[in-house]
Amino acid sequence: MAQPSQVAATPPCQALLFDLGGVVLKLQPRACFAHWAQAAGAPMATLTARWRIDDAYKAHETGQIEFAEYAASLSALLGIELEEEDWLAGWNALFAGVFEPVAKRLRPAAAALPTCCFTNTNAAHQAVWEARFAEAVAAFGTIYSSWRIGRRKPDGDAFLWVANDMGVAPEDILFLDDSAENVAGARAAGMQALQVTTPAVATRALDDALNGLRA
Repeated sequence: MAQPSQVAATPPCQALLFDLGGVVLKLQPRACFAHWAQAAGAPMATLTARWRIDDAYKAHETGQIEFAEYAASLSALLGIELEEEDWLAGWNALFAGVFEPVAKRLRPAAAALPTCCFTNTNAAHQAVWEARFAEAVAAFGTIYSSWRIGRRKPDGDAFLWVANDMGVAPEDILFLDDSAENVAGARAAGMQALQVTTPAVATRALDDALNGLRA
């Protein structure tokens, strides 16, 4: 059986929808825990073992709670106490750079097809990536941030809401994400979807989509 990363986009798409972290931007989750561990004088392995995506995390990503409230929940979850500035510094250590081969193809893609982004994110992280990676994210016609639209992947209704806002039928959208769960959610909503396991998967999908327009 073909894996998600091996499934070609058929029929040809009429719009592109990208995840951000893990597809366009490089992420380094260990850097978050390393900062918190050092600031708290706690073993990093203990913190990573305790962390999980819980209700507070999801509420933060859908704009229901601010970072200060999430940090308080995180303190209880990880069993450490830090000043808010240390929580925030560790939280924002997530971003490591840009996948350049993908980023350099975004503008040509956006010139040929509606090209948007749907990212599970929060206000603190968005402030960082908008500033640090402005050139890369500027290629997107619209960025759908979960904390702003009040919806997050992999919920099917979230994908349908985004497709409706884009004005494109779900089946005509090619969605690229590094998460198998999000890819499954997009497919359940009717989108074409591809799991990006390496930057080469994303660049090949972009090249195929653009070549399909020229054929």
